[in-house]
Amino acid sequence: MHVARCLPFLQVVGQIVQLAARDKGSAFRHIEPMTHAILSDPRVLRRGVIAMVCGLLAVQVLAAARLELMFDEAYYRLWAEHLAWGYYDHPPLVALWIRLSMLVFGDTEFGARALGVLATGLGAAAVFAIARDLFPRDAMTPLIAAAFWCLTPLIQVGAMLATPDTPLMVGWTTAVWALARLYRTGQWGWWIVVGGAAGVALEAKYTALFLGPGIVAALLVLPSWRHWWRHPAPYSGGVVAGLLFAPNIAWNAAHGWQTFVKQFGRAGETEWTLRFVGEFIGGQFGLMNPALAILAGYGVVGAVRGADAERRAASRLLVCLVAPLLLFFLSHSLHDRVQPNWMAPAYPALIVLAAAATVAGLGDARRARATQMTALAAAPIGVAAIAVVYLQALVTPLPLKPQADPTSLFAGWRGLASDLDALAAREGAALVLTQSYALTSLLRVYGPAARPVI
Repeated sequence: MHVARCLPFLQVVGQIVQLAARDKGSAFRHIEPMTHAILSDPRVLRRGVIAMVCGLLAVQVLAAARLELMFDEAYYRLWAEHLAWGYYDHPPLVALWIRLSMLVFGDTEFGARALGVLATGLGAAAVFAIARDLFPRDAMTPLIAAAFWCLTPLIQVGAMLATPDTPLMVGWTTAVWALARLYRTGQWGWWIVVGGAAGVALEAKYTALFLGPGIVAALLVLPSWRHWWRHPAPYSGGVVAGLLFAPNIAWNAAHGWQTFVKQFGRAGETEWTLRFVGEFIGGQFGLMNPALAILAGYGVVGAVRGADAERRAASRLLVCLVAPLLLFFLSHSLHDRVQPNWMAPAYPALIVLAAAATVAGLGDARRARATQMTALAAAPIGVAAIAVVYLQALVTPLPLKPQADPTSLFAGWRGLASDLDALAAREGAALVLTQSYALTSLLRVYGPAARPVI
């Protein structure tokens, strides 16, 4: 795409920033016609979305190629050398994911991450398709959803990594898309696609189990879907998901159920505390993008008491798919820390809810200005957050201590392995013995193959 075609979008954003800096009153007086060019003109927004997707892909390709693997990625990279139907920590899909990625793109850092970079870019098309099927009466909701996808820090930074979360997101988002197609067409065959996507997601991470309760909630809440209880298609989809998940169940049965014990054992904590609740809520608020989190909240409210019955029903489907995951991790935060990436599968539905709330708010005279300002704020917040992370990882402009800089995990391992190998050679060591899976994995990836690391 020629860069000049993106200029109208960039010029509108620039004019708004200039007005805000020069005269806040003038900015507010002129905000409505200017935001109309972005939030109401499909041509301008489409060009902006394409520009953002292309820009982000370029940055992600650069980062994926230049940054060393962090310890989790190195760990899963070792799995890719020894394919199996299960592993101690997770189901097997991440190992196959990395193996396929390296077969196509080479045995390098970029090769291990390439499929994740591609999936992140295709995610914008996925949320566009979901929004188009659920809210077909306007052209803006799908485009705004795609734009919001590009402004979500957790997705745009985390999905690049070669971890189980990326194939989980692919399977989960595909299932949500198939449910949106089912909602729009009423064709029973989409249940089979839902089951297949859910089964793939389960082979990536057990978090996908929360898709089931979400679908059951939708069958209970949506009157137009209650007839499916009497149709064999949903049950056939469940059988497909079960068949795809069966190999990992069999592997666990043959290995003392070790993955199940590790993952589901977390739910057995009994010590309750409030110390992690604020961290969970605040963390998700920031990782999603505060402006988008606010708009997603508006979307949840619209699902309960929105004026448009058709939009309300579609929003309720999305809320049903998100609610079990959100409620579980909220309860988990009452006794333990919730890792930032665990809520990521809910983000596609939340992003579409935020886009639907934006369009609904722009059509309401009482909320139009607040909606405009919130939606417009998502751009600088998201771009700034994503840019800071990538800049710090790539060129380290901020002299932070390693303990305060998560991006420090992506550098130094090749040098450490070289220094350690030189030391081992001087000492005449036959092998290197470590005390953690993280160090073992990094030294196995970056150290010489002649000296085993155990």
